[in-house]
Amino acid sequence: MKVKFSVEELQEVAAAAEAAELAVAAYVGDTVVRVARAVADGGSEGEAGRVGLARIQRELFAARTALVAAAAALEGVGGSVAECSAAVARLDELAGEIHGRLRRWRS
Repeated sequence: MKVKFSVEELQEVAAAAEAAELAVAAYVGDTVVRVARAVADGGSEGEAGRVGLARIQRELFAARTALVAAAAALEGVGGSVAECSAAVARLDELAGEIHGRLRRWRS
């Protein structure tokens, strides 16, 4: 398979590949497969990244809910909830970051 890029496009792809610490061909292949999978999951090519972020966001909220329930159960029997609270805080940070990216995507 051959893929052609303009000089500017190739420079952008090469820079992204370098940032990902991948060879250009590996980066292109990985990106194409990721977008194809997102499209297969119900997104369109243009929103594939948004679809993936939205799925991750839903999973983070589900994990947060489970951790909050576990912390409440621990507290009810005199256990320490510090680790659960720290995990919930980290999940909140990640969910907030994803939420911000999704909002920018809509703009």
